[in-house]
Amino acid sequence: MIGITAYGGYIPYNRLQFKTIAGEYWKKAKEGERAVAYYDEDSITMAVAASLAGIAPRYAKRLDAVYFATTTSPYAEKQGATNIAAALDARQDIRTGDFGSSLRASSTAMLTAIDDAKLGRNALVAIGDTRCGGADGSNESALGDGGAAFAYGNEHVIAEVLATYSVSLDFIDVWRSTGDTIVRNWDVRYAISEGYKSCVKKAVEGVLKATNFGVADFSKIVLYAHEERHIYAVAKKLGFEPHQIQNPMYDRIGNTGCVAAPLMLARALEDAKPGDKFLYISYGEGCDAIVFEVTKEITGYTANPTVSGYIEHKSSDMTYGKYLKWKGLMEFEPQKRPEQERSALPDYFRNYKKNYALYGSRCTHCGTPQFPPQRVCAKCQSIDEMEEYCFYGKDAWVKTFTLDKLSISLDSPNYLVVVEFEGGGKMMTYLVDCRKEDLHVNMKVALTYRKLFKANGVHTYFWKATPKLK
Repeated sequence: MIGITAYGGYIPYNRLQFKTIAGEYWKKAKEGERAVAYYDEDSITMAVAASLAGIAPRYAKRLDAVYFATTTSPYAEKQGATNIAAALDARQDIRTGDFGSSLRASSTAMLTAIDDAKLGRNALVAIGDTRCGGADGSNESALGDGGAAFAYGNEHVIAEVLATYSVSLDFIDVWRSTGDTIVRNWDVRYAISEGYKSCVKKAVEGVLKATNFGVADFSKIVLYAHEERHIYAVAKKLGFEPHQIQNPMYDRIGNTGCVAAPLMLARALEDAKPGDKFLYISYGEGCDAIVFEVTKEITGYTANPTVSGYIEHKSSDMTYGKYLKWKGLMEFEPQKRPEQERSALPDYFRNYKKNYALYGSRCTHCGTPQFPPQRVCAKCQSIDEMEEYCFYGKDAWVKTFTLDKLSISLDSPNYLVVVEFEGGGKMMTYLVDCRKEDLHVNMKVALTYRKLFKANGVHTYFWKATPKLK
């Protein structure tokens, strides 16, 4: 049996309401909002967050491949999959690869992972996207940010892959050239009538023929489209009933690009029962169709946090100015502070496990955990009697905090906190995704992988704290 063995999703805490955007241009807007990545988030950090929501740290050691799918990699030349694998504390003797340049990048990576699973390998597909639309255009409010992740293997399968079918078509309806910041698109009527409808129809007919299923056999159809209305219109024309169509959540988080269909699938799995069949259809220069059947392994399985939990955990009071600043869409006056120096790359690499996977040390003499790693125990003063100790996944809470209005930030003030871990150990870091009035001592937190800064083209990542979702 080949299929999904674990899954997770991630949606940023900050949301920009459609009416906030429309109000800047004296326009009316429908109700809804889009998810906006914080200024320290990008496609890599969101892919890591989704992976950690579904992939337990102990499972990460079983991975034989890690694939990263995105249309918005922070690097033009540097693999993101290796960064994700390091943050998950995966082994180094694994295969890694990046998939990009298409909204179908995520399903292409998923098909590769399925092929790996057929060969007995455990493969993770980590997905993140942060696309931007032009100011005062439809894409500005339509697009959203998010992440998703799926592990594929042949043991403890929660959703078996029954069949796949692909259609490839060099059809230009949405694109971004090298150097473009914003997504461009052609007339929607042309795109839907000449490209989208035809590709989806061929993909559905092909996979149904391969399985001998009819549309009534599926509990859910997970279908991507640039706009929500086209999902329902095309699904209806194919014979699917409204209750079979998985809610795309575009009015809650926006169209998250190559993450959109995977997030829908993750949300569908949260409510799935053994025996449910899902038809998954991606789109972008063609279509990939995958048929899943949920197994009894789904019973008792849940991602942590869930997609539905992330949807509800939000702040919707974001201003348009903050959106422009965080996305780098306008040039703002810089803070009167010294420029950030680039990380010393040799030192960053020497502290590989600390920086990427949150490793400290634990004294083998008295058992005291410490972060960062130490040679001398702070409790018993033993020297060089240390073992590696991973702090990720440990229960943690705020020990003390301060609000810093002087450090470099695109969202001042910074919340500087000391985090204490269950079992011992403390670390100083930043707290994000939290209102000032909700911050307090003993507040439960989780660790999240975020970007510290970018200097000289190098993105430096580390771990910050965020309120722990219930």
